[in-house]
Amino acid sequence: MATADDIFRQALAAHQTGDVVAAEQSYRQLLEAIPDHAPTLSNLASLVARRGETTEAEQLYRRAIAANPDLLDAHFNLGNLYRKLGRAREAAREYEESLRIAPDSPQALVNLGLVLGDTGHWSRAVECFARAVTVAPRLPEPLVMLGDALSRCGRRDEAIAAFRESVARFPDFPRGHLYLGLHLADSGAVDEAIPIFERALALNADYAEAHNALGVALDSTGRADDAQREYREALRVRPNFAEALRNLGISLGEQGRVAEAIDSLRHALELSPNATAGSTLLANLMFSASVTAEQLRDEHFSWTEQYANSLASDPPQRSPNTPGRIRVGYVCGEFRSRAALAFLEALLTHHDRNQFHITAYAGTIRQNESLGRMRRLADTWKPVTPLSDEQLADTIRADEIDILVDLNGHTSGNRLLVFARKPAATQISLFGYPATTGLKTMDYRITDAMTDPPGESEQLYSEKLLRLPDLSWVYVPPTDAPAPSVLPAAGRRSFTFGCLNHPGKFSAPCLEAWAAILKAVPKSRLVLLAGKSVEAAESLGARFTQLGIASERLELVYRLPESDYFAAYQLLDLALDPFPYCGAVTTCDALWMGVPVLTVAGRDARGRQGVSLLNAIGLPEFVADSPEQLVSLAATWADQRESLAEVRNTLRDMMTQSPVTAIAAYVKYLEAAYRSVV
Repeated sequence: MATADDIFRQALAAHQTGDVVAAEQSYRQLLEAIPDHAPTLSNLASLVARRGETTEAEQLYRRAIAANPDLLDAHFNLGNLYRKLGRAREAAREYEESLRIAPDSPQALVNLGLVLGDTGHWSRAVECFARAVTVAPRLPEPLVMLGDALSRCGRRDEAIAAFRESVARFPDFPRGHLYLGLHLADSGAVDEAIPIFERALALNADYAEAHNALGVALDSTGRADDAQREYREALRVRPNFAEALRNLGISLGEQGRVAEAIDSLRHALELSPNATAGSTLLANLMFSASVTAEQLRDEHFSWTEQYANSLASDPPQRSPNTPGRIRVGYVCGEFRSRAALAFLEALLTHHDRNQFHITAYAGTIRQNESLGRMRRLADTWKPVTPLSDEQLADTIRADEIDILVDLNGHTSGNRLLVFARKPAATQISLFGYPATTGLKTMDYRITDAMTDPPGESEQLYSEKLLRLPDLSWVYVPPTDAPAPSVLPAAGRRSFTFGCLNHPGKFSAPCLEAWAAILKAVPKSRLVLLAGKSVEAAESLGARFTQLGIASERLELVYRLPESDYFAAYQLLDLALDPFPYCGAVTTCDALWMGVPVLTVAGRDARGRQGVSLLNAIGLPEFVADSPEQLVSLAATWADQRESLAEVRNTLRDMMTQSPVTAIAAYVKYLEAAYRSVV
């Protein structure tokens, strides 16, 4: 007859060889005879946990610990179970018990460090990982975890040094190369990071995270096609890799492949619902001509319901008799363009500091002369990139901000989940996004009567509309743009149309109208900005070929540095505004360079910024009511070259004398709007 020891050995052998059914049967048989046999309880718990029966697994581990409080495996594996379930505090307690039993256990030290990181206690995590490096110098994982924890504590140089030590001591450990590359890229050393990612992939060609990281690095250097191939390689290895799907979607959208981008982003959200990916989807839906104004609104409301509504708390109250300056906070999660930086600088320069105290909550910004100047202009300047949404909301509450203003909307780097927490009594959407944020906690949207006609637009927003007298935002002209040239078509038979806007805005109806314009104006050409993707540019050219336009009539240019970008307008006779998502800053850039812009009046704000700008400078004759009228207007202006030349000669002066560039007057109107809602 088999003894208890025999049964345990049989069960353990089956367990180790993967025969889990036999192992479980033997463990349960043994427990019938010896209910408090601690090793059996712990081993059975691990089998039960593996198939997802977490409640029974927890009970079995607890029984094992009750039978033997010094059973290391039971404490350690119960900690792993709790961490998997998101019960970080309980997990940490079990790892600490493991270290009581075995103070030099590298696995317990690493896992305790990880769970401390899960709860934001990164300085304590550093101590755990550093101890693990000391007690297990031949293991590569602790050194990589140490570097990551140091980085999260803001100790970037020490972190990179740890990663460099990792790849030096463990050159065949792919994760060390991955982490070194990630942190170098994050510090701006992308060119150095790329070959390091490639080394990680040379060690493990199926390393999905390394393919994804390499894709991000390549995208940031303008190699969009190579980046997309890396994202697809990551998805080949791991088909349900949500982060790679999201990055692929972002890249496709940036290159104008909007339908593919939307599909990729929706798939990513199905796999891993995420507010940031959800915002990226909304930003891409703005480009789509098949999405109506009402559908766009509903998509924004759905995002809010899923990610934001549960975060709302009671707003701080400001007494109507509170003396002193109105405290305004501007939140800009990421400065992606010259225009965004210039707009904030204009506000900081012209606000009346006798009436307003200005705090700038600033996201990512290059360390240049603009940063120093902006810091000096603000009453208070606070970098926010290291802060979580909750931490930033707490900071804003502590600052007793009266009016909190968002400059991003759902664009990259936004901090809308801060606004969802309602840290200020009054919250306003301004400048960066021509649609609703969807947030119930966003009280107002700054707009104007042309962009959002009264009585026609209110139902498209969660916010109340605050209309300024002229424009909802102001353009800060570049100081180094060249002077407008003479009309290129004045001395030749051909005529050049152009659009240097985001290629994602080139919708199918838009391209059809532009093809019709080329057919209506013999010997005309069209210049388009084609992003950074050769494949996307070829696809764009093929779309015109299908519409009957010969390739020699189309010129595709890739992303241009700022100096070349403004010079490119000197070659254009007339600019075409895309639809249904028209230009804004790009339209102003064209007008500043003396190039009139033809726009189609849309139904919602994304398609009406051109209408607002052209009316503000006194050129309503360049606004079409339909794509068909756009074709007619384009042909008419191409025939009226003397008149077009006169407009070109006076356009910069018209801009200078219009509300479009009247910064001081704009800020006074904005301040009046602020006073009306405090």
